Amino acid sequence: MQVREVLREKGVVGAGGAGFPTYAKLKQEGIDYYIANGAECEPLLDVSKEIMARFPDRIVKALSILKDFTGAGSAVIALKGKYKQAVKALNEELSKTKLNIRLFEIGDFYPAGDEQIMVFEVTGEVVPEGGIPLAVGAIVNNIETLYNVYEAIEEDTPVIQKFITVGGQVENPITLKVPIGTTVGWLLDFLGVDYKDKVIVDGGPMMGKIVDLNSPITKVTGGLLIFPKHHPAVSVKESDLNRILRLAKIACIQCRYCTMQCPRYLLGHDLEPSKIMLSVGFNLTDGYIKQAMLCCECGLCEAYSCPQQLSPRRVNMTIKSELAKAGFKYATEKTYFNPRESRQWRKIPTNRLKVRLKLMEFDRPAFLVDGDFVKPPEVHIPMKQHIGAPAVPVVSVGDRVTKFQVVGRVPEDKLGCNIHASIDGTVVHCDGHKIVIRGEDVK
Repeated sequence: MQVREVLREKGVVGAGGAGFPTYAKLKQEGIDYYIANGAECEPLLDVSKEIMARFPDRIVKALSILKDFTGAGSAVIALKGKYKQAVKALNEELSKTKLNIRLFEIGDFYPAGDEQIMVFEVTGEVVPEGGIPLAVGAIVNNIETLYNVYEAIEEDTPVIQKFITVGGQVENPITLKVPIGTTVGWLLDFLGVDYKDKVIVDGGPMMGKIVDLNSPITKVTGGLLIFPKHHPAVSVKESDLNRILRLAKIACIQCRYCTMQCPRYLLGHDLEPSKIMLSVGFNLTDGYIKQAMLCCECGLCEAYSCPQQLSPRRVNMTIKSELAKAGFKYATEKTYFNPRESRQWRKIPTNRLKVRLKLMEFDRPAFLVDGDFVKPPEVHIPMKQHIGAPAVPVVSVGDRVTKFQVVGRVPEDKLGCNIHASIDGTVVHCDGHKIVIRGEDVK
């Protein structure tokens, strides 16, 4: 099988974001840059940093394979310069292999790991509004995605585990591999984490979402962060949308901080959150509403910029959802985008963001403990863990399945990737949404 077919068959999707199927990115012409994104965008998450430091050979090999397959002009591993161990490990590997791959050390600002920010930092090209990196001849993959590419191609192993960081208000932060479908509650109990009267966030403090104990680990889970109730990282996620919309009218002072610090606005995109808030607050029907489609939902506006504690991000997310339901597609007549001069001094240092969100007390290394020691009694595997069509179950209740076995397939003519069993066991539940597999040792 070709690289594309292998990655689809083995279920490789973007591990650091929305889960875009990796095979679908692999255009074989016009690619100037193949970029490995190791910036670890969110505070308190250490997955990419730990993988680069521990498995530099796999990352370099996978990037080399994809560079050769796409015919990319150059390959770059972009990571924060402060990741000293990862930089050292990767440089040693590149020196040994002599492969045509270089490191690009990026600054420690938020959101350095945003795909379009990363492309501009590395290439100097701005991805057009509403566009993707391919528009400027670039492909970007998260570091864990490359690890999974290596496993799929070199080891014939599908994606059945997820690296996650468990951190926040925990005694011992840790990064580890977890079988996909493991429930949050079981994992935290297994690790001895006290979550009573606390809030669990799936992902980072900025873009993560609050989850309950029954939520499963998926291919795109970046971490589990535990926070006290009413912590700033929690309150920005719990604000009532109707209240936000009311406050947009009576409390937005049009200071424009949300606009002046918006990463996409600073890239030169026509996105002005302050004007969207004004339009929504006073029910104005003008061209600013459609700008919400350009929002990357990084959360700087709500967690850092707004002195009134409003949430332009939540407003933008709501507008995007409604416009998507209506079939609206963002279009622009602009063909060239010039970053605003102020961008160079308006990047938000990560440490300043941590102070603002009161994260410094939780800012401790979460070193990787490698090994397959997490063995849940059962797993709840969602059929949709990626952008595109959900997988269709190919097993039934009562079937015995083995680890690595395909349990869900996406139709050949649809965008998507296969889903695999992450443990040996028996299927005890199966519908169009999820498959539950109970381990062989569970009575």
